[in-house]
Amino acid sequence: MRKGLRRLIWAALAVGLVAALVKLGENREALAARQAAERTRIENLYRRIDDDLNDVDVSLSKLSAASSPRQSVLLLGDVWRATGSAGAAMGLLPLSHADSCDMSQFVTRCGDYAHALMGRVLQGRTLTEEDRKQLGDMRAACAQIRQVAGEAIQSGDYVAADNVDAGCYEQSQSEAAISEYPTLIYDGPFSESAENRPPQGEIGERITAQQAAERARRLFSDGTVADTVYVPGALPVYELSVQSPSRGQVSLSLTEQGGELLSFMGAPTGDKNDPPSDQESLQLKETALSFLQELGIEDPAAAYAQYYQGAAVLNFAPRQAGVILYSDLVKVYMDRETGEVMGLDARNYRLNHRQRALPRPKLTEEQAGAYVSGELKVEHTDLALIPLTQQTEVLCYEFKATKDGTFYIVYINALTGEEEQIFEVINSEEGDLVV
Repeated sequence: MRKGLRRLIWAALAVGLVAALVKLGENREALAARQAAERTRIENLYRRIDDDLNDVDVSLSKLSAASSPRQSVLLLGDVWRATGSAGAAMGLLPLSHADSCDMSQFVTRCGDYAHALMGRVLQGRTLTEEDRKQLGDMRAACAQIRQVAGEAIQSGDYVAADNVDAGCYEQSQSEAAISEYPTLIYDGPFSESAENRPPQGEIGERITAQQAAERARRLFSDGTVADTVYVPGALPVYELSVQSPSRGQVSLSLTEQGGELLSFMGAPTGDKNDPPSDQESLQLKETALSFLQELGIEDPAAAYAQYYQGAAVLNFAPRQAGVILYSDLVKVYMDRETGEVMGLDARNYRLNHRQRALPRPKLTEEQAGAYVSGELKVEHTDLALIPLTQQTEVLCYEFKATKDGTFYIVYINALTGEEEQIFEVINSEEGDLVV
């Protein structure tokens, strides 16, 4: 009897061991598949960055030989568009809050510098020697980033899917000597003075590293906090690493003042790259809006969306008394495979959000509409506060209009009737691109 029982127990243990080994093999296969998909995703992003910065290099080379204002404006516009595309790709590389790292900030700043110079040339000014020197420095610095991208593509040394936080992007910063990149000085939204100023709104009480870790555990209840690092600056933060069974490795930033969630970033579980259906777009938007409301960001207006390699980046701006506050823009990163929130970039919101003393429009919507080109068919109008620089905002009527199938957004100053800004919205497979 006892021998039979022992045989039964051993048989059960053997069956369990076989099942465990089979499960282990399946887990390893799933992990290997995730790692391969992640490597492919990152390689594609690096190739795109390399292509975009090659376009920047070509345009800057031509610009050094251009003499007419017309050619200068066209080439500066090419630089602006290409750097915007490269910056969007960098924002999807596996790093906690990729948009805030030096490399991504520099490329974005290059684009804004080119855009600022476009405005000056259109006003009748010529490029100065200092401008041309800055453009030359930009070209040299972009070449360094291209070298990093090229080395990563050749070596194939990409971050594994189960370790997407530590990786190639942080390593790239030291390899490319980011600290030696030139500082661009201009009156644009990413100027040094703007980056280094303190938050404009109310800030809460200072929290400790332990309190930051507790806050992270509440945000990711199934996760384990591995590291907590204090990062000083104009907006001091705690950088934390969380291992979550449901979301994998997640990196997040909490503000020291108030313990507010500044950013977090995971990795998409799939690699969808096709345009979303109307139903998927609506579901992603509703999930993102619900998430923002849980964070206390009230009445956010959806701005535009972009789609890259399994992720959707949805942009929202809060409203005050019905006026859209574009300086307070928030980015929500969605996992298209699961439909869940996988990341957040609320830096602009945390730096800029406050109660504004909004002026009253001196023009009615109809009067402002008279300043919109008669070639355009206006389809929707809002009031919006838009940034001219980080220190200057203007109240405008936002006219969304079409012409011959092309979509435009025109901003007319609600006080003076000045045509402050025009954007063309390009509907592509990657979403609505504003240029």
